[in-house]
Amino acid sequence: MLGAVLPALLLAVPADARLTLHAGGPQIEKIAWSVEAVETEGPLRAELLPSGNEVLLEPSGKGLARAFLFGRRDVHVIEVAVDAAFTEPGPVPACTAVKDDICYAEFRSHPLPQMVFELAGLQAEARAAQEELDKAGLPQLRVAISPWGVKLTGPKDAAEKRRALRAIWPAILGPLRLNE
Repeated sequence: MLGAVLPALLLAVPADARLTLHAGGPQIEKIAWSVEAVETEGPLRAELLPSGNEVLLEPSGKGLARAFLFGRRDVHVIEVAVDAAFTEPGPVPACTAVKDDICYAEFRSHPLPQMVFELAGLQAEARAAQEELDKAGLPQLRVAISPWGVKLTGPKDAAEKRRALRAIWPAILGPLRLNE
């Protein structure tokens, strides 16, 4: 079932980069962000190289994958299509702002480079992020969202915090910044 859900989730938020690779063909990508940890989802292995500004991406099979690059105050995502095609986004939102649950859903299926949030839209995003935490088996954690970023309360260590950030990423419209 995850295979059917993953392509839709990949459309949830614009990634920082999108690459098309072939299985068995590693690639080194330059990155412009300060990264402390790298984790992946899907048929991909990623490793931060000693230079600190490059990441090695090694596809292990066909499908859609993500490399999450965790910085001190932000998370960057590289989406990778391994011998596969990216799914096209939904229709362009009819809403002019993320002002309620309906508009949030429209922007989630087709995010734009710039979006205006109203309070109810920000609350819809926070509810969706909390639902993603619950689905990921992390109901003990709480997420709060403000114009300055995301704040997680309750993670017991850095690994659980990274797991939570990976879980909420599809619900966050725009860059995933940490408000800590």
